[in-house]
Amino acid sequence: MASIANRWYSIVGAVILAGTALGQAAPKQCGYDRWPVKILGDKDRNVVSLTPIDTTVAELTAIPIHEIPYPRDKRIAPEELKVYRIRAKLIQVRPEKDSDLHLIVEDLNKPQLRMIAEIPAPLCAEGTGHEEDYEKVRADLTSLPVGSIVEIIGVGFFDFLHDAIGGAKNGIELHPVLKISKFAN
Repeated sequence: MASIANRWYSIVGAVILAGTALGQAAPKQCGYDRWPVKILGDKDRNVVSLTPIDTTVAELTAIPIHEIPYPRDKRIAPEELKVYRIRAKLIQVRPEKDSDLHLIVEDLNKPQLRMIAEIPAPLCAEGTGHEEDYEKVRADLTSLPVGSIVEIIGVGFFDFLHDAIGGAKNGIELHPVLKISKFAN
């Protein structure tokens, strides 16, 4: 699965570089629906506490849905102003149309509870100051087979509710993922 993600990343990078070579500006975003928040490039990024809070998939997926309009370039307090650390089972990794790597993870004690964590493509997060972080996280992911117990550190994010495979019922995600590693008991 990691090789598929690496090939996808290479293709996206080649397309972006080709556009730059033709005199077009490299895109600063590849996605939609709250893209600045997804890549930590939003107006509130400087008030996000980068000290990880230990939690679980079960605890995050139990947070009530915010019944407010989700702003495109600002964060929803308090969850999106925090970085979380979870330990979970890695169920699936797949590339998305917006160049993110989409991870589905499940709770270690309640495997029926799942959520999404996403790693942006560095080229699609240009100007955020986190391009190298995303590159490292993607490289670290390649050594983690599906089924591994992983530790993920990422920023809280509420996605719009849609039929995302493996998505939490409240739309919570860790997006962007800032670090991933194999969890050693």
